[in-house]
Amino acid sequence: MTSKFPAQLDTDAELHKVADDVDEVLAAHHNALAEAVKAIEEKIGVDGSAIVESFDYILKQLAIKSVPPEGDYRVTNIYVKAQNRKLAVDYDEGGE
Repeated sequence: MTSKFPAQLDTDAELHKVADDVDEVLAAHHNALAEAVKAIEEKIGVDGSAIVESFDYILKQLAIKSVPPEGDYRVTNIYVKAQNRKLAVDYDEGGE
């Protein structure tokens, strides 16, 4: 069975539990864990990921957009908008 992550959390039906000296460990058990790990890796993303749904991409975009021009600022709101498979991030400087 394949992993449901990241759409849903996996349960014992996807990630088989086995008991010592009771259950036989099958290739399906190992493969289910491998699929779950791959799903987690895809969601996290590699360094410099271009996959807009990955945490790496989203955090990189937030870091790029949340740095204001030189000066002293108080950031009050950060806005994130996803459109056409791209992430746009903006902020409100919030004056004194």
